[in-house]
Amino acid sequence: MAGNKKGSEENTDVGKRQMSDLMGGSEDSETISFEKSLDELESLVEKLERGQLTLDESLGLFERGMKLARICNRKLSKAERKIEILIEENGNLKTETFIEE
Repeated sequence: MAGNKKGSEENTDVGKRQMSDLMGGSEDSETISFEKSLDELESLVEKLERGQLTLDESLGLFERGMKLARICNRKLSKAERKIEILIEENGNLKTETFIEE
């Protein structure tokens, strides 16, 4: 039984390190690309869908996923605003200076 306990503790330590790596995304919305955010979000969803995590791990991944979803949403909104600035003038496309809010 002691051997099982030790193995279980080692698995828990590995799980905690993986969780820390996943949640430790210190990159903020300005430094992480949309593509990287989306890739990480998709990876988190896959992990959650497998259902092999503890409740705490699942909550942590869910929290990170929500942060990534907000980052993606902000980046999409910003891109949309930039596109809307393109206006047609006399048949030519003209760009106006985008002032970030």
